[in-house]
Amino acid sequence: MKQIICVFTLCVLSQALWGQQLPQFRQIAQSPSLYNPSAMGLQKQNYVSLIGKWQMLGFGYEPKTIAVYGQYQVKKKPKTIFNPGSRIQKDFTPVQKRKSLVLKHIVGGQVISDNYGAFKYLEVNGSYALSIPIQTNWKATIGLRLGLRNNSFNPSLGKVLNVQDVQMPYAGGDMTYDEFTANNQRSMEMTSAAGLTLSSKKSFLSVSVQHGGVPNGFVKQTSFFDQRMHFNAMLGRTFAISSGLDIQPVLIVKKMSPAPISIELSTVATINYIFWFGINYQYNASAGIMAGMEVSDNLKIGYAIDFSTNRINKFSNGGHEIYLSYGF
Repeated sequence: MKQIICVFTLCVLSQALWGQQLPQFRQIAQSPSLYNPSAMGLQKQNYVSLIGKWQMLGFGYEPKTIAVYGQYQVKKKPKTIFNPGSRIQKDFTPVQKRKSLVLKHIVGGQVISDNYGAFKYLEVNGSYALSIPIQTNWKATIGLRLGLRNNSFNPSLGKVLNVQDVQMPYAGGDMTYDEFTANNQRSMEMTSAAGLTLSSKKSFLSVSVQHGGVPNGFVKQTSFFDQRMHFNAMLGRTFAISSGLDIQPVLIVKKMSPAPISIELSTVATINYIFWFGINYQYNASAGIMAGMEVSDNLKIGYAIDFSTNRINKFSNGGHEIYLSYGF
């Protein structure tokens, strides 16, 4: 019973500390589109990736997240023109006129499974991004995402204390909990996101709003599954320190009302365009390290570990995250 109560309290406490209803990832420099659909414009390759996150190990029933996501740039096939009346049949490709504005269309999708204590959900969504050049070295990308999420709650994994005698099993009395367990143990809802990214070869600025803000933010709901609007901004720049050594710091700011602002800094050093090492710090939440490599031109792998920097650290063995990506 004490373990169940502890797990339920951990779920509520973690939401207050991180100020998010969304999964938390550390290797976000490799996976920016998880937070913002317009960030698909930052990637040069088409790819399919997998990322798995285990948070705050040691409690039992810790948050566990697995996401499979990818993107594909839609390109028009060049037309080959030839003269069927010519004696010598030879393919002829005309020289295309130089276009002043070249648009890039990118489509993508995600499948996310998130389990945290007594709560879990499965989400499937699709994304679209349009990249528009605005200067010689800069481009603007707008992105949209729509999906469906199936939320569920397991009452056997979450109990509240007996308000009359804490030594006795819960016998009712908490109106919010009683109403929730009676009517709202499962729900299907639409999720959505919209974002804007400004980027060059060395820098990017990305902002987005996601989950329930469009359109569910205009519908008043009372259950735990009422998804709040999540605002986040990412700012990053790549510095060429020497030949074969680049350093990219990324600042991430997230906000979900009424929780406080979440501030996260991630810095990654890339060596010879093959290996990368980095550190990550989230204010009043966690700190960790990460490493990875490009096994080939198409395959990337990565690993991250972090530890809580607040009172949860006394009870947790840290979190682990794996990353696998195949480009094509």
